[in-house]
Amino acid sequence: MSFLRASHIVLLASLSCVAAAACSGGGNATTSAPAPAIQKTAAGNGDGQSALVGTALANPLRVLVSLSGAPQPGATVAWLATGAGASVAPATSVTDATGIATTTWTLGSTVGGQTATAALPGATGSPVTFAATGSALPVPAIQKAAAASGDAQSGTVATALANPLRVLVTLSGAPHAGDTVTWGATGVGASVLPLRSVTDATGIATATWTLGRIAGAQSASATLSGASGSPVSFAATATAGAATQIALAGGDNQSGAPNAVLPAQLSVRTADVFGNGTAGTAVTWAVTGGSAGVAPASTTSDASGVARTTVTLGATAGAVTITATSAGLAGSPVTLHATVSAAATSAAVQLGNFFFTSGRNNTSNPAVDTIAAGGTVTWTWAGGSHSVESTGSPSFTTSTVKTSGTYAVTFATPGTYTYDCGVHGATMTGRVVVQ
Repeated sequence: MSFLRASHIVLLASLSCVAAAACSGGGNATTSAPAPAIQKTAAGNGDGQSALVGTALANPLRVLVSLSGAPQPGATVAWLATGAGASVAPATSVTDATGIATTTWTLGSTVGGQTATAALPGATGSPVTFAATGSALPVPAIQKAAAASGDAQSGTVATALANPLRVLVTLSGAPHAGDTVTWGATGVGASVLPLRSVTDATGIATATWTLGRIAGAQSASATLSGASGSPVSFAATATAGAATQIALAGGDNQSGAPNAVLPAQLSVRTADVFGNGTAGTAVTWAVTGGSAGVAPASTTSDASGVARTTVTLGATAGAVTITATSAGLAGSPVTLHATVSAAATSAAVQLGNFFFTSGRNNTSNPAVDTIAAGGTVTWTWAGGSHSVESTGSPSFTTSTVKTSGTYAVTFATPGTYTYDCGVHGATMTGRVVVQ
């Protein structure tokens, strides 16, 4: 019995040595440890999601680590998201008792496809790749408020418009609160208050527009950075204020023959404090010196602020002064000047078929000429049979009927002398004014 027990012990010792040799790599026996495996979880792994760029995905990313087919706890998985602005949190996570590791993926700024990975060194299937789609952030839109936007108003220069400017900001079609709108206005002296306003719960932002100092079309704008429809433009019409001043506009310092109408009308301009022409301002005209007349004597300024009158010179040579008065305006009265030239000492008239024509002013039937007393009028025949026949009082010597040549008369006494053709009568007439 003792012998058998000893033999059994020896056999067990021999088996133990063989096993030990195999474990230590001795002899011909070889064995390697199994490698872990990593893969997406079968369900709810977070792959294939989509979200707005720059936002976290709704579901976490999940991987399963196993060893010899069994879940492997305690393995450290490294996570990485590619693309500008993309991130994962945490960047590393340890598998739990079920072999699961998770992280949260925040998408980067790239619109379209993005990727993230889960890596376990030495594991089969590593790295595991996840895909997601980033969609663009919605863009706000800005436009004039549908009602009472404040567009197309009119008002007096340098004053605030009666109604505020109003814009509506929407996001994905719904009113959007909290957006900062920047306001601006063009034109000298124009302004908007406030310069920035924030949209309220209904998406509305408002500002008050004070017009500039120049009458006419003006514009303002509402800007929201990055919004479609920005900037929004508003238009207004600025009208002149009350007239405060009057000044010369044109027609000064003309001259003409006695009894002539000055070729250019006299004009003055009425304006408000900023120099904008004022319409409908009354102006009174008067000759205050010399020989002349004005018509009309009372006028009103037109849309550009200009009032006009016509001057007919008198018979007496010399300086003429005319005033334009508008009560209460700075610069009133405005004084304008004209000159009645000395009468000519000669005149030439041409006779043709059925006409007398003045060589000085081209008047015809009647041909009208003004000369000084002692001056001479010479008629020249240019065709046809005609005469120069005195027809009124005072009178002058009548010519014979002629077909060519000239006829001259010297007028010594002032007066108005009328004449016609003795052949053709009232169809050919003229007048000589002697001063």
